[in-house]
Amino acid sequence: MRARLVVALLAGVLAGCATSEPSPITGNAGNGGTGGNAGGGIGGNAGTGSGGSGGAGGAASGGTGGSGGAVTTAGTGGGAGAGGGGSGGTSSAGAAGRAGTSGVAGTGGGGTAGQGGRGGAGGRGGTGGAAGTGAAGTTGAGGGTSACAGKTYKLCEDFETGTVGAIPSGWTGLNGYGADSMRGVGLATDQFHSGAMALKSSSMTPGQQRAQRTLSALGATATKHWGRIFYKVVSPSPKPANGQVIHVTLAALMGTTENRIVDTVEQSNGTHQWLFNIPDDSCCTGSAYSWSFDASWHCAEWYVDVSAQAYRFFTDGTEVTQIGFTGRAGARMSNYTALAVGAIFYQMPPSPFTIWFDDLAIDDNQIGCQ
Repeated sequence: MRARLVVALLAGVLAGCATSEPSPITGNAGNGGTGGNAGGGIGGNAGTGSGGSGGAGGAASGGTGGSGGAVTTAGTGGGAGAGGGGSGGTSSAGAAGRAGTSGVAGTGGGGTAGQGGRGGAGGRGGTGGAAGTGAAGTTGAGGGTSACAGKTYKLCEDFETGTVGAIPSGWTGLNGYGADSMRGVGLATDQFHSGAMALKSSSMTPGQQRAQRTLSALGATATKHWGRIFYKVVSPSPKPANGQVIHVTLAALMGTTENRIVDTVEQSNGTHQWLFNIPDDSCCTGSAYSWSFDASWHCAEWYVDVSAQAYRFFTDGTEVTQIGFTGRAGARMSNYTALAVGAIFYQMPPSPFTIWFDDLAIDDNQIGCQ
């Protein structure tokens, strides 16, 4: 296989390498006349930071909440204006912030909550009159609601349970590849595909920064299933010196022989290939070096069938047919007892090679990357 050159170049490094974000302007409140209706002031626009506050409504009917300030960089949605003591004012939706926190629901008579910003930033709901509580803001794409909510997959893991910096609940840490345990793997909040946490694996020392989960509850699905996981690599990714490679395993099924089902080898020009790999490098064929790591989240899918000694792999919904097979005894597929997620680093990268993992699922049918 094409990976044999890699072994020759790195044989002295480590065994088991596969070739493997203007000040807010506050509107003045109208004065409520006798029996009259006072108008609510309009909230000012914010540049960076929180949106401007709306003016207070008059004492008769409730004023309309001010518009949320537009946020340009890492701000939260604008705060709506306070209505008067009559019927509740309607708050305008805050503009979407980038990479902010989830929206806070405003109080008021039926006040409409701000729309969530991309990356989990919710607009702050406006405060209406003294009546009821406004609805909660909608979560923006890339954060908020878990990708496992309402799903019936045989296994679904959103990495939302546990303590930041620790191994996720229901998982165990794996001993290093000839080194100490759990050196660089745990839950983190700096990046996530959904919810508020992901599993983070980071190191620049050869070894495995992985967590493992048993598949005993899956029954027959453990040995014949579709799997899916989202991953993101630090950008720019560490690159090897000229003529060398960095081999990194992202996910593996544990049986009699470890089957590395999401496995990569990166060249010095930043391109990488996909391959199915086992520890002694005797199997299998790798793809062309047609991919590059970037700052986006990506989706990897696999299919395994132990009885048929079959494997398929998809990246972002496209099958990589070069590395699939059926009836290949050399893959040494066996009854899988656990799944390992996180990286094995077989060579020393020039800077920490950091990868985040989220929204893992296993099922009898193909799950896809939705």
